[in-house]
Amino acid sequence: MKPYQALAAGLLLAATGAQAQSADSALARAQQAYDAMRTLRAEFTQSLINPMLGAPEASSGTMYLAPPGKFAMRFSDPAGDRVVADGQWLWIYTPSTVPDQVIRQPIPEAGANTPNLFQQFVDHPRQRYAVTFLRPDTAAGEPVAVLRFVPRREGLPFREAVMAVARRDGWPRRLWLVEESGQRRELVFQRIEVNGDIPPAELQFAVPRGTKVVTP
Repeated sequence: MKPYQALAAGLLLAATGAQAQSADSALARAQQAYDAMRTLRAEFTQSLINPMLGAPEASSGTMYLAPPGKFAMRFSDPAGDRVVADGQWLWIYTPSTVPDQVIRQPIPEAGANTPNLFQQFVDHPRQRYAVTFLRPDTAAGEPVAVLRFVPRREGLPFREAVMAVARRDGWPRRLWLVEESGQRRELVFQRIEVNGDIPPAELQFAVPRGTKVVTP
């Protein structure tokens, strides 16, 4: 090997090692934050891009999380839409599009509607994904490390994910997901509050009068 080739190989190995170290340190911060969390509240914005429908669909609201089985996304735009996992059932109600119907189903263990959406990427993620460090960046006003997650095996709920982990506290500030259907989802989280009290009603679902409950 010529001297310049050896130098190039050495620089490549050093860069690869630095990237692995950056990914490991970001994952360690995220794991530590998740392990210390009992409850979480965050404001979110969401953008959905369905290849079959064209233009992105934007929404926003507040997310609540109380592991292991309770989760809610309560939308302020479109107002009244909500997804609630109450520990037993997952309820999906979108009066903005189907005002007279509520979908009820067992809580999924994986996917975008699982109560453990964060867990898939911050709780020992290398068992499920090959994780690489992409770049340092800023998201929701926070310095972040941007990581890419690619499934190690079939059967996982996402084809690919990219997560921006805050250097300050280890919590995701942005999450891009490519779902099995090809739909792309981007979530941005702000005003994250950890281990505060969540009113019980936020994690419960009351069937609106006049709606039909459908269990697929």
